[in-house]
Amino acid sequence: MKRAALLVCILVVFIGSAASQVQPERDSLPAITPITPADSARIIGRPSRIDTVVAYQPTKKPGLALLFSAVLPGAGQFYNESYWKIPIVVGFGYYLASQWLDNNDSTKYYRNLFSRSITAQSPNGNSQYQLLREFYKDQRDLFSWYFFIFYMINLVDAYVDASLYDFNVGEDLSIRVRPEFDVTRRTPQVSLRISF
Repeated sequence: MKRAALLVCILVVFIGSAASQVQPERDSLPAITPITPADSARIIGRPSRIDTVVAYQPTKKPGLALLFSAVLPGAGQFYNESYWKIPIVVGFGYYLASQWLDNNDSTKYYRNLFSRSITAQSPNGNSQYQLLREFYKDQRDLFSWYFFIFYMINLVDAYVDASLYDFNVGEDLSIRVRPEFDVTRRTPQVSLRISF
């Protein structure tokens, strides 16, 4: 208890002395005048040019593209003007949904056949119907996962495509690959320069 009281007293003294240190007066500091573009041009010796900073405004909104694709797969690609992706998204979506529905119908069909095959003479039922029921059930569950993965890829594609809509590879990105020869090691090398 005495140690805790001593520690509290030391902290109070330390904090009090740190707070009571004299801060320099604001008026005693030397005045700093900002350099204007005209002054910097005069100092450097170049003609004056005042640049205006324009905030970047994206053309497409990634959140809106994500919402469109969440409601209807392919709608985000339409919003992003990636028209060539729409048949791919719709085609995969239709294929996966139709496979899921077919496997679900087959599961129900063989489940009914198996339940009808259970009688007093054969209490275990027809094992072939049971195997087919389990097979189609597993296929249905597998296509559920495929559809979920497809749906997530559709959402990510719409979001990324909207985010990169204004990025023009031809103007903003230059990739240069050129062979070089290292004189010190006497080995050929390849350098890759990517500039944005």
